[in-house]
Amino acid sequence: MDTNYSSLLDEIPHLLRARAFADSICAAPLFSRIGETLDDHDFDLARDYTQNLGFAHVLPARVLHLAEAVGVAEAMDHDPAAWEAEEQLRSSLHHEVLQKTSEEGAGQLLQLIAAKAAETAQDSVTEIFAHNPAVDEVAKNAIIGHVTLAAHCMGLLILSDIDQEQPDHPFISRWSLFNRGRWPIGITGASYNVF
Repeated sequence: MDTNYSSLLDEIPHLLRARAFADSICAAPLFSRIGETLDDHDFDLARDYTQNLGFAHVLPARVLHLAEAVGVAEAMDHDPAAWEAEEQLRSSLHHEVLQKTSEEGAGQLLQLIAAKAAETAQDSVTEIFAHNPAVDEVAKNAIIGHVTLAAHCMGLLILSDIDQEQPDHPFISRWSLFNRGRWPIGITGASYNVF
């Protein structure tokens, strides 16, 4: 069998799983539970995220109001160490993806995931935050960017099969919070802020 054809067949399962994830994004109940008390599962997911990212000292913190959430999202003092840890994970996942799929195939699926995530987030933001003065264009872009980044990271996990090998991966925990209607904003100081 031709080597290129064999390689293509090998990458099809990864691409199909990533396509299924992209198609599922429109059903995510984005922001449907913002501001509510963190239930046990929310807390566990947030704690799993911080611990598995390497920040066991960081504790989940509930953000109470939209203006506060937007302020945290737009703040420039997000924990640079946490950002660097995420960047290293993303870079590592990208390398793993290219071991399983072609750059072209992965790129197309990641673009589809980003488009679906941005569209779904835009619709949710318009519906839920439309009449809130705290959400201007800058805030909308920050919110949509958070969703799109989380979906992109899930796409990398799926394309690399790491989601099956490491079910406690921090990127899975973060997407799960979005998928439970929360907004996991990010780490500042010793808090992992969840709206």
